Amino acid sequence: MINASRDAVWRLGTANHVVLDGPPTIEMSSEPLPDSPDLWLTRITISGQPQSRVVSYELERDETKGIWRARLVAHPLCKPPEDGRDIETGLIVEATPEGTALTMFNELTVRSFRDRIIYPTAPRRMGNLIKQQCEKDAGTHSRLAALGNHGLLLSAVALLSFCYLFGWKLGLLLSIVIVVHEAGHVAAMLMAGVGVRGIYLIPFFGGAAVPKTAYRTEGRLGFIALMGPGLSLIPTLGLFALYRATGDIQLRQAVEMFAVVNASNLLPIYPLDGGMILNALIGSVSRKSALIVGWIGVLVGLGLAIYLQSFLIGIPFLLFALQRYLSGGQTLELERLSVGGGLALALASIAAFILYVAVIALMSPAVRI
Repeated sequence: MINASRDAVWRLGTANHVVLDGPPTIEMSSEPLPDSPDLWLTRITISGQPQSRVVSYELERDETKGIWRARLVAHPLCKPPEDGRDIETGLIVEATPEGTALTMFNELTVRSFRDRIIYPTAPRRMGNLIKQQCEKDAGTHSRLAALGNHGLLLSAVALLSFCYLFGWKLGLLLSIVIVVHEAGHVAAMLMAGVGVRGIYLIPFFGGAAVPKTAYRTEGRLGFIALMGPGLSLIPTLGLFALYRATGDIQLRQAVEMFAVVNASNLLPIYPLDGGMILNALIGSVSRKSALIVGWIGVLVGLGLAIYLQSFLIGIPFLLFALQRYLSGGQTLELERLSVGGGLALALASIAAFILYVAVIALMSPAVRI
């Protein structure tokens, strides 16, 4: 049930291009295939990452009745492929005394455990996002719901979680380090022209910078991933110089926090920044190999969590593994890096990692000045 006009809900639900604020931000665009005008290609990106492509043809579009139906079909452009299976999807929009009722549905023969998760949950999630967007545009959205979706609330909870884990001083310092790190990603997003939805701290885990639109190329993906630890080199080296000059213990803590967090992020483990960079480099040569390396990274993260007996590490990596499984083990190919671009990205990443390791080594008690 949506507190907005029926026309507004219909327009948003059947638009050929729509961006839903989320979180997560979802962008959907549909266009007719040039060689088959009856078929439509729909691209879906989530938080700037290409998620899927589907090909369909319309079965029914009746604005008066408020019914739209389409059938997904097998096609070489589909990613991930649906094994020749027909899937009917659609929506019904009805005006009621209480507001506008939106019904979304998928109809298919379930063939796997993955189907049992994706196809029941996807319409519910999409319906909630459409409700949120329509009510936001109409000015009728719930203030409480808006507060719950606001990044500031999530970040405040994250700050409290860091303080709980490390004490208020180190928790606050970690939050600053994460914000500076994510600011590097934001700067790169603005430079690459993908836009920025916001920066969020994530409880017990870290932070995330969310783009407005898709990356489109491996070069943008790698550059944006690198700029998080890359920009953080400036405060790290600056604080290191001040510490060497003064010997202040608080400066030492700040340097160590900056260096350890950013060096860890440059490890080639998906979905850390280093893993994203490696994914962009390998994906420019072979997308299948990049998928395999990504899975290896996730499994390494899970193994590390088991070795350290850490739920805080294990839970995020379990979620990453689930996300990759639900995506069908496939992602869309982005525009590939040139040889020169790939070499520059690899050398810059290695140089940044070496600098952070050098700072950590110079801060060790054996060589401390």
